[in-house]
Amino acid sequence: MAKDFSKFTDDNPVMAILEKAKQEQAALEKESKPEVTPVEITPVETVQTAPATPIVQEIPETQVTENKPEEIEIKKILMNISIRESTKKEWKMFFLEHDLSMTQGIETAVEYLMSEVRKNNIKLSKGGITK
Repeated sequence: MAKDFSKFTDDNPVMAILEKAKQEQAALEKESKPEVTPVEITPVETVQTAPATPIVQEIPETQVTENKPEEIEIKKILMNISIRESTKKEWKMFFLEHDLSMTQGIETAVEYLMSEVRKNNIKLSKGGITK
């Protein structure tokens, strides 16, 4: 179900950031057309969530890098998680402040968390994080 963002005012911090981003994008498009360069996609380890995760739905979308002679398939999936709306908004604002999408921010955060656990800098359990 799509949200109607037109009812939010410019006083809302999210809408102010989105409007600024739209203006910057429009200015960039007027200056020059961007060149398309091939991007190498590296696979990321998948993370299993708790059994409370409602649905994991596979999307038949693949991307192939053009830099290598052999073809590498990257399979993307859609993952649903259940969090409070206020938490989602807080995360969204945080990631927008750092020029990241929700997906990029969550992937980066989980990768960092996993690396810290592997280095034995922290311990992760149901109770949270301890040093």
